[in-house]
Parts: sequence; C-alpha cells; structure tokens
Amino acid sequence: MKFAGLQMWGAIVGAGAVFMMALTATNGFAQATESKLPPGVIAEQGGAQVSLKDIDAFAARMPEADRAGFFDSPKRIQGVITNMLLDRQLAAAARAAKLDQDPGVQRQIELATNETLARVDIAHYRDTLKKPSFGELAHEYFLSHKNEFLVPGKVQVKHVLVSNKDRSDDEAKARIGEVEAAAQAHPDQFDALVKKYSDDPSAKDNHGLIDDAASGKMVAPFAKAAKALTKPDQISPVVKTKFGYHVLKLVKRDPDTQKSFDEVRDGLVAKLHKEWIDTQVNEYTGQMRGKPLDANPDLVASLRTRYLAPGVILPEQAAREAREKAAAVKKDK
Repeated sequence: MKFAGLQMWGAIVGAGAVFMMALTATNGFAQATESKLPPGVIAEQGGAQVSLKDIDAFAARMPEADRAGFFDSPKRIQGVITNMLLDRQLAAAARAAKLDQDPGVQRQIELATNETLARVDIAHYRDTLKKPSFGELAHEYFLSHKNEFLVPGKVQVKHVLVSNKDRSDDEAKARIGEVEAAAQAHPDQFDALVKKYSDDPSAKDNHGLIDDAASGKMVAPFAKAAKALTKPDQISPVVKTKFGYHVLKLVKRDPDTQKSFDEVRDGLVAKLHKEWIDTQVNEYTGQMRGKPLDANPDLVASLRTRYLAPGVILPEQAAREAREKAAAVKKDK
C-alpha cells in the first residue's frame, strides 16, 4: 500500500481543538478530521486500535537516546502505526481461528514473553545500579593514560617504491636494496633516487612526497614505518606493502599535541560509563550462566538432524555409510 500526503501525518493542535490524521481503508490516508476515537487512542482500523501507551511500549524497546530521533520522521511514525494495526488485525484473526490454543503457538508466545521479561529485567538492573562518579574516574584515567590523548603530529616523507608486479620478487628486493644503501649513504640525494628507481606513477608530479604519511590513509606497514621516523633526513629500513617495496625518508614531523581533560571529558565519561555498566551486566548474567547445568546429550545431539528434510543426511553420516558399505563389499569378496 502506498501512502500519499506523508507530511500530513501527526496530530494537528490549534486553539483548543485537537485534530488527528484518520487512515482510510481505501488509500490509507484522509485529510485531517476531528477525531472520534477514545482518549489516548491514536488510530483504529478493522476493529484494531493503537494507543499512546502502545507506542510507549514500542519505544521502550529501543535505547532512550534514540527515541526522539526515531520518531522525528512522519514516515517512521506511519510505519509503526500501520504495522501495529496490521499485527493486531492478524492476531485477532488468529484468535478467532483458535490458533492461540495450539500448544506449539503457546510455546512461541511463552518464548516471546520470556524474551521480553529478560530484556526488561536487564534494563531494570542497569537502572537500579548504584553508579560511581564517572567524572572523577574519568579524570583519574586521563592523568594515568595521557598518551592515549596525544594527537600525533603530521609526518611528511618522501619514498621510493619498487614494484614486484612486473619483476620477480628477488629482483624487486635486490633493486630496493640498492636504493636503501644509497639513501643511507647520501640522504641528500634522495630526490635523485626517486627519479631513477621509483615505480610510483605519482612520483613524476610529487617527487615521492607523501603528506600525513603516518595516518590511517596509508596502508598499515607504510604508516608504521613513517611513524617510526623521528629526525629529518632519517631513512627507514625496507618496508613491504601490497604495492611492493619502499624506502622512506623523513622530511618533516610536526610535534604531537596533548589534548586537555576538558576536551576529552564528555567522551571519556561516556566511555567509562558504558564499560562499567557492561561489566556489571556481564557479571549479573554470568552468575546465572555459571549455575550448574544439566543437559540431555542425546537430545542435544538430535537437534543436528531434527529439522533436516526427509532423505537428507549429514556429510559425516554419508561418509560413515560409505565406509560401512565398502567394508561389507570387501568382506563378501
């Protein structure tokens, strides 16, 4: 079903009169009319109703911080309401057909109930935890882990690339060895080495110069080698990447800068808060998982084949039957 006038969805409030969008059976939409629904009921269709409390229950299943953003969309509001109305009409039809009395269906309902109660219990546990002062913990963490909040200075290098795409690996290694030896002996002549040896197609324009060479923009081995260089004109050992073999020369390295606690406080508090909550929840559920477990091994093993289509067998069963058949034939001979 396609819906027109999506922007019309929602409650229209004005001068003491409340109007609501009424869904019609013909096109799923009608112009705003004065609602005749009971108080708190958002929409009705085919005898099924959706109330504000129903929407609250739906919203409770998502993180509180995500709810405002989710419902700030007429399309999503429309989807939630119409899907709820459809589910309720289908559920009413199932009850009328007494499908809810089927033992298998009752088991599914019980599973859904248990899943909901488990989720609610964990949420209740999280909400009732006595939490420490994460501001103080964040400051302590910052003071003892300042290196985590260093912003690395930009590293600028020049490099020679010797590709192993159109030459053997041994040839490439021998060639890059020549480059490394010459660069170590005469760092000031690195530009000449780039011009003579480099297979990097961009070298003719940038002369081997790479800005921000230690960043995540570069492949990991190259970035690691660039980061290890500390003094201008320092030459790296040979570095292998997916492009071939490289030798790097440090051109310039900007100093690292230390972030202040005020800059990182909010993010650090949020991180520590989440980690602490997750640890508590894991310990809470871990106590239950750690209780003595009694299982029927035969029934557990039977699950591997319980839902196979008729005539289908597991590979190991087929292999075993083949071995038994071969052994029987050999015995007969």
